[in-house]
Amino acid sequence: MKKLAHFQQKRAYAVFCPVGQVSFSEMAELMSRAVLRCRREKIDKLLIDSRGLPGFHPPLMFEQYNLAERIASDAKSQVKIAHVASPEWVRSGKFSVMVAKNRGLDAKNFNSEPEALEWLLTPAGK
Repeated sequence: MKKLAHFQQKRAYAVFCPVGQVSFSEMAELMSRAVLRCRREKIDKLLIDSRGLPGFHPPLMFEQYNLAERIASDAKSQVKIAHVASPEWVRSGKFSVMVAKNRGLDAKNFNSEPEALEWLLTPAGK
C-alpha cells in the first residue's frame, strides 16, 4: 500500500492533514486509510484536519451516511476521531456524527484545531 502522506504520530495521538485537490470519494479513502493505520498501530486518538482539501461540496446526506458507516467500521470502536473541517462541513455534518456514534465511533466535527484537540485529549467520561 502506498505511504500515507501528511500523517504524523504525536505523543498521545496521531494527526492527519491531507492537502490537495481530491474528490469526495478520494477524501473518504484517505480518511479510511488514516483510521486503519491508527488501528493497526494501536493509536487510539486521531485528529483529522480536512481544511487543506478544497474543491468538493459539503457531503450530501447519503454521502455522510456512507462515510460515517465506513469510518466507524474501520475504527471498530478503537479510535476516537476529532475532525477539523470547513464551517459548511461542520454545519452539515451533525447527521454523520450521529450515524457514527450509533455504530460505536466516538467522533465529532470542529471548526478549530485547539477546540478539537481539547475534546480529543479529554479522557472519556469527563
